[in-house]
Amino acid sequence: MPRTKNHVDDEMPSGSQMSASQSMTQSMTQAEKAAQNMDPAEQEKRLNDLVQYLLIMDQKKIPIKKIDINKQVLKEFSKTFPYMIKKAGEKLLKVFGIELIQLEDKLKGTYMLVNRIDTDVDELEEAGHGHILTPMQWPEEDNSKTGLLLVVLSLVFMNGEVMQDTHLWHTLRKLGIDQDMPHEVFGDTKKLLTQEFVRQGYIEYIRQPNTDPAVYDFRWGQRARHEISKRTCLNFVCQLYDDRDPEQWTSQYAAVLEDEGVQNGGQT
Repeated sequence: MPRTKNHVDDEMPSGSQMSASQSMTQSMTQAEKAAQNMDPAEQEKRLNDLVQYLLIMDQKKIPIKKIDINKQVLKEFSKTFPYMIKKAGEKLLKVFGIELIQLEDKLKGTYMLVNRIDTDVDELEEAGHGHILTPMQWPEEDNSKTGLLLVVLSLVFMNGEVMQDTHLWHTLRKLGIDQDMPHEVFGDTKKLLTQEFVRQGYIEYIRQPNTDPAVYDFRWGQRARHEISKRTCLNFVCQLYDDRDPEQWTSQYAAVLEDEGVQNGGQT
């Protein structure tokens, strides 16, 4: 098995260790400078795309390659990689309690995510990370698809609880997911979204009336409405945007309050 990156020893570093450390420091400095030259909105968008990409790609527990991150997410901003991957790791730990680990040996330059929710919650809270959001209970038997489902449901909710299929696929393509091409993790993603998730009750895939060629809308299915709260999705998006106040998303926040009011009113 590949070794994960060890903690820094207290011993005096060797010459080769010092050289590697200096190289990493120089690389980070260059990446920070490159990031400073980015438009702030573009930097925030790329960081959020990177977090979602890491969540999706880790679902099969296969190493995530730096080259794929640069190709699928950072693209022309690949020089910012050390800075962006560091920021993504911080956000994953803070928001989800998931640790981003860089592998060594033959897998150097690849990453994996380690869920620390079950094992290190107390340690994370003591470290000052505060409340850790767990957007969904990721079922052991099918967690390879739950990350993608959460992203899709959040996109639909933030789009006014209905999203035209062409718009959804346009957004997912930015994360390397194309309905017309088999995905290395999910296979036939169009079949997954429009058949499997529909059959499970998480998504409704409805044709708009009187459209030729046919146009379809994505909506939340009944199972999603029972298992996943709108506040969960709004919190998921807000924390991706550096703990933005939910009330800043006016219409979505109103939908959350309405949904919770209906639920509370229905209680006996």
